[in-house]
Amino acid sequence: MAAKKEPARDEIDEQLDVWVREIPDLDRLTEGIIERIGILNYNINLGMEQTLEEYELDRRSFALLGKLRRIGKPYRASAGKLAADLRLSSGALTNRLDRLEAAGLIRRLPDPNDRRGTIVEPTELGNSMWDKTVGAAARREMGYTQPLTAAQKEQLHDLLRVMMAAVPNLKAAKHGPPEHDD
Repeated sequence: MAAKKEPARDEIDEQLDVWVREIPDLDRLTEGIIERIGILNYNINLGMEQTLEEYELDRRSFALLGKLRRIGKPYRASAGKLAADLRLSSGALTNRLDRLEAAGLIRRLPDPNDRRGTIVEPTELGNSMWDKTVGAAARREMGYTQPLTAAQKEQLHDLLRVMMAAVPNLKAAKHGPPEHDD
């Protein structure tokens, strides 16, 4: 059996040497894990911003279209449900819907169960833009895991799940910072 090849030391290892020297009770491995996750997260978010820019979507539009897609076909939701799911005031949601509707990405329909209510659904263009953006983002993100074997990917996936489960009040389904009023 061949010996496991250790990755070469990098700039973070050098920084950790200094931190451990200066703060002797610092847990080197914990700091290395957190620092590396932070750097990966920063670059993943940067890549997502580049992808969104390429497809002329912003995070808020992408998030709303994504909420509709997660609901499943026919990808419709009441404006009230969307506001609650996105943690937006009704005014902020109205502003967002106005922009998406003007861009041709969603349409508003009367709610058959509430004469004052509105149902929101993506247009064909909205679905297409979301699909293209997600596909491009997924291809970009594969670059981060490409150096890993299938077994290493499974192991890392499991280890990250264990870490997330240990953090109280962590919202696993939430990606990125909380939504803000528009």
